[in-house]
Amino acid sequence: MADGRIVGLISGKGGVGKTTLTVNLGIALQQREKEVTIVDADFSASNLGVYLGRYDHPVKIQDVLHGNAETESAIFRHPTGIKALTSSNEINKVEPETSSLRDILTEASKESDYVLVDCPPGLNKTVESIIDACDELMIVTMPTQTAGINAAQIIEKCKEMQQPILGTVINKVEDEPDKELVEREVEMMTESHILGQIPYDAEMKESLFENTPLVLFNEYSEAAIEIQKLAASLEGGKYEPPKFAKFKRGLRNIKRNISK
Repeated sequence: MADGRIVGLISGKGGVGKTTLTVNLGIALQQREKEVTIVDADFSASNLGVYLGRYDHPVKIQDVLHGNAETESAIFRHPTGIKALTSSNEINKVEPETSSLRDILTEASKESDYVLVDCPPGLNKTVESIIDACDELMIVTMPTQTAGINAAQIIEKCKEMQQPILGTVINKVEDEPDKELVEREVEMMTESHILGQIPYDAEMKESLFENTPLVLFNEYSEAAIEIQKLAASLEGGKYEPPKFAKFKRGLRNIKRNISK
């Protein structure tokens, strides 16, 4: 297997759904028979393990960064089929030395088609070192002025560092043009290609509570379908939604409302 693509999912601000997208996109790619490793590089606010169903592994990425463990021992196979390298929540490990991160990601890529890196928000030296360790960047934002401005700042930094940008994903879209930016406005603000728009989905929170990523929790969800389309586009293909998805989605909502 040739070394896989190391893709950093990055945002200018927190709360845009970057970790959720990392997990669900990884599973969507795995469902396309790709070997995927997801990596938690958001050291100060590590949540990847929680989004994997509070799945814990004794060896963390900080152990490898500090030279106390090998990369192979820190990567584990999750029940969903993807592999993961998670981060510690211990307060004394939120600012690890990142000089060896590129080597760790390269090692992970040798046995993967994709290495998806959940990057921290903002702009600082740690974020810059993580950007530099990736092959290409996927910008994650929301259709708001503040998120758009922050995304534009991240894109400017990536260009300054001469790091390839795949494009921008607009997450949590509520389809309310009077209250949020539309695709063209985000495209102009960020000066980047829009890879996809993922609608806000209340079931995303429910799936987290049930410890099951959305693409597995409800394949008929509009958000799940858009994530599948994004995975297909990374592979240069197209995704055909399940037959009667809209009808089955409506039926599922009726059943959920009755059970409340």
